[in-house]
Amino acid sequence: MAEVPATRAVVVPPPGGPSVVAVLQQQYQNGLSQEIALSTASRTTGQNAFYVSLLNNTSGSMEIPDTLSLATLTPDRIQREMEERIPGVEMETSLVYVQNRFGPFGFATGHSATGDLCLYAWQRIEPGEPAIFVPGGAVSVRLRLCDADASIDQLLRVFYGYSIAAYYRQESWNPYGTPPSPPASFGGRDAPMYPLSLSDGGGSTTVVRRRIESGENRRSAPAGVPRRAIDKDTVAPATPIPAPLEAAPPAGFPVVPPPPAQ
Repeated sequence: MAEVPATRAVVVPPPGGPSVVAVLQQQYQNGLSQEIALSTASRTTGQNAFYVSLLNNTSGSMEIPDTLSLATLTPDRIQREMEERIPGVEMETSLVYVQNRFGPFGFATGHSATGDLCLYAWQRIEPGEPAIFVPGGAVSVRLRLCDADASIDQLLRVFYGYSIAAYYRQESWNPYGTPPSPPASFGGRDAPMYPLSLSDGGGSTTVVRRRIESGENRRSAPAGVPRRAIDKDTVAPATPIPAPLEAAPPAGFPVVPPPPAQ
């Protein structure tokens, strides 16, 4: 392994950190691996880091010297990795299905003896259908992250927002598979789309659709929101508006008497 500049990191954390402080790289005939050290704000033994392997050819043979291969993801292997990189911390694997822009991933969390919250996340990026005549590439990513004050959502944000900032020039290198098609409603009618600034604040855009049925405009609720049937003769009671409070006259000015009652 040799140290390379931080600007050559294969994986880049999302904006806002943590920052990359050092990169150790090992070159192979069919790829490379990096240990990308991140800034640490914890009291747990070990270094926060991304562990990345970038393969140019997944059909490489281990009999060839200096060849990199990706082992199959198994619970035992992940457990050994966590014991090595987060020693002394009992990690619990989450059973919740999650995915980022590159696809599904797994993660585990645990609390260290010093009170830090630790996250270990893993992901393997490769095409859904393996190539036969032209072997494609693959990317393996691990994240070890402990923090004294962060929540699990803040730690997961790093794995949700990381970017891969490297590639091979060969046309056959495509670990991401075929690009997905645009949504079926893209460019269609009765499917308004709003910018994120008009969303409900939870990261999803609220869509309000209007349909013309029997000559009347009716508003349909977004998906997942239960709707209540209202008869045409049913009127919801209006909330009474409280009367405004009378403000005291400012000091230093004469008090104007009210007009006489009629």
